[in-house]
Amino acid sequence: MLTEDAVACNESAVVDFRAAREQIARLLIQYTLIDSYHKFRKAERDYPFVQPSALRPGAQVASREYHMHNNVLITLVDGSLPERLRKHFRCRTSNQVKKRNIAALAPGLPGLDQYDPGQRRLGDPGFGDLLRMLMPLDFSLLIQRSGTEKIPAGEFQLTHFHVKIERLFDSALRAMGIYLNYLERSLYERGEDFMEDLEKKFFEFFNFYHNAAGRRSAAALAAQVMALEHQRGTVFITSQQDRRLTLLTSNGVDQDVEIEQYLLVQLEKEELAALSAWGAAMNVDVERYLVYRDDPRAIAVFRARYSHTEAARPSSDGSLKPQLNAREKWVRLVGEALVSLDSNQNMAIGYPFTYSRLPADCFL
Repeated sequence: MLTEDAVACNESAVVDFRAAREQIARLLIQYTLIDSYHKFRKAERDYPFVQPSALRPGAQVASREYHMHNNVLITLVDGSLPERLRKHFRCRTSNQVKKRNIAALAPGLPGLDQYDPGQRRLGDPGFGDLLRMLMPLDFSLLIQRSGTEKIPAGEFQLTHFHVKIERLFDSALRAMGIYLNYLERSLYERGEDFMEDLEKKFFEFFNFYHNAAGRRSAAALAAQVMALEHQRGTVFITSQQDRRLTLLTSNGVDQDVEIEQYLLVQLEKEELAALSAWGAAMNVDVERYLVYRDDPRAIAVFRARYSHTEAARPSSDGSLKPQLNAREKWVRLVGEALVSLDSNQNMAIGYPFTYSRLPADCFL
């Protein structure tokens, strides 16, 4: 049984982790969404806004890639990456975040001459600059609580770059099938057709379409293995196809994964007027929620949160489920909101967008 001090320490660690996740998410909203939007504007190209229908669970996402859109893959681990997970996250001495390692991989990387080791600390003012320098490189970045001779243990820091996420997909499928009580032991114990249906649903579990590949596939595998090992952490992923920032979070308690996504939305004239009226009535400065304003329209950051349906949860009694219905949704939408760009303003404004944008005065 945990003592009161142990419980308080654990609760403090959770708050600390959530604060770190929030700080990184804000940096990535700026880099992957807002900066991408301004890149399109500078090039006099229309920004490819995500359609509301694409946010509905099980929706198909177009396969086109928008190469001007910034993408990212980052794994945040609450603690030092456990030894049991190191076989899935390729962390070597050669890809530690050190100037000589970065120069060996990308000698002409912009900003490398100004690199300062202190920037690895999440609390350092230059942390965001270091992220921006390394995010264009391939594979994943790893942030964890790992001390060095200059950084005390317990502080979050960017420790590795060019991290490959390695896991056999058959092993991931089998683990998910057993966790959700669709399988007892073997991946093929219920036939090849059953296995193919499970493969399609695997990506839906993370709110990706079943043809997810590249960074999205790696993100799903990373989030799953952390959840299976009860390791608290978050995977941040943006691809040039879906143009949204997805956060997959393992709570470290059970094997579930929390899902939230951020994207840019364009508010039409009626919606902007309704938002302004709501802000006046609630004494809220709605300009803090706008990325760009070009009357009569405006651009804002939208957040969608999802949870898993019963089909994507273990049986209550641990018994084997009789069947897998491929048409049954595995995730449901549970929250929609506009989020503030001001780090000191955490209030979100409820905004129906995915299924219906009417009535226009439906801000909450």
